[in-house]
Amino acid sequence: MYLTYLFRVFYVIIFINLTKQDESVISFKPSSLSLVTDEHISVVVRLLKSDVTFPVTMTFLYNDKPNDTQGYIDIIPDIVFHNHTISDQSQEIVVIGRHEGHLVVTAQSSQVNISTSVDFLLIDIARSHTTNIFIQIVGWIYFIAWSISFYPQIILNFQRRSVIGLNFDFLALNILGHSCYSVFNVYMYTSTNVQQQYFANHPHGVLPVLLNDVIFSCHAVFACIVTVIQCLLFERGTQRVSYVARLIGGVCIVFLFVSSIVSTSKHLSTLNLLYFFSYVKLFITIIKYCPQAWMNFKRKSTEGWSIGNILLDFTGGLFSLIQMFLLASNYNDWSSIFGSPTKLGLGLFSILFDILFIVQHYLLYPTHSDANRSINIPNEEIDEHSPILSPKS
Repeated sequence: MYLTYLFRVFYVIIFINLTKQDESVISFKPSSLSLVTDEHISVVVRLLKSDVTFPVTMTFLYNDKPNDTQGYIDIIPDIVFHNHTISDQSQEIVVIGRHEGHLVVTAQSSQVNISTSVDFLLIDIARSHTTNIFIQIVGWIYFIAWSISFYPQIILNFQRRSVIGLNFDFLALNILGHSCYSVFNVYMYTSTNVQQQYFANHPHGVLPVLLNDVIFSCHAVFACIVTVIQCLLFERGTQRVSYVARLIGGVCIVFLFVSSIVSTSKHLSTLNLLYFFSYVKLFITIIKYCPQAWMNFKRKSTEGWSIGNILLDFTGGLFSLIQMFLLASNYNDWSSIFGSPTKLGLGLFSILFDILFIVQHYLLYPTHSDANRSINIPNEEIDEHSPILSPKS
């Protein structure tokens, strides 16, 4: 309950930050372009204010530089608005892609003040449309693989009408981590203000969050909530969230809450606040796998740990990294790989731990025909009711 209320506060605070924007003077339709080299696309520039001195002449800036497109597109000629009649409120420009990369086009005028943080055109120039389609396919593959990996546990809980054996520490940390990841993805993908801040830091970059990232992270929160409901309805024995997990979760929540408060005072940008959410997700991803690997080592067995879930997780992590490298290659923008540290770290750590689990399952502790025999380990060392993150671990 407290976690839900805190995240509502986080969303409200971030929303307040995002709505503190300057008034728009012009608009670009469309406001973002994706084209390949030598492709031509028309864009309509519309003057939104009528209480200005006409004629209004506008020149274009390219990553805040006049007359220097850095070779990405051809220079766009100046445009002139002669009066405030409807027929003259819109002008058409043509964008011609010349070199793969990313460009932010803004405008300036001596007759009217134009905010470059509000009125801008985002242009992505790729090497190949075919590669772009393949990037989307790869993204949906890892989205499906990671999404399906949640359901074996949900189905098993339903069939057994019991959640005994599902560690509550893992579930608590997982829902916190995926909630942070969904905040990062949703605002990075939907907020033009955050995107402008990102491109100010990576002026030739490409946005590292795609639609499938947003859907995956939100779906992960939904799947965790379903599992939490199962924990409330089904038999759970004496299981509870350990004090260690509560401490870790509490520290993370307090850190995010304080950071959100600081961001309202303009001492912390919204983009950096979102990065803090992503770092919490990355931290949780690192620690949540360690207890299971240690438990497998102590038991000298992977019995009870679904290898199907691991194989799906491995597939998702691998294709996530493949997508990032394809994006960087297609837009000649290798810095974008480090523009989303959560996505990069999530893929790397998932693959590393999945490889460890695969080695444990198939090489170190393979399942034999007599795998159902009891493992000779004292009960005080391994107990299905003990938390995964215990002080002994």
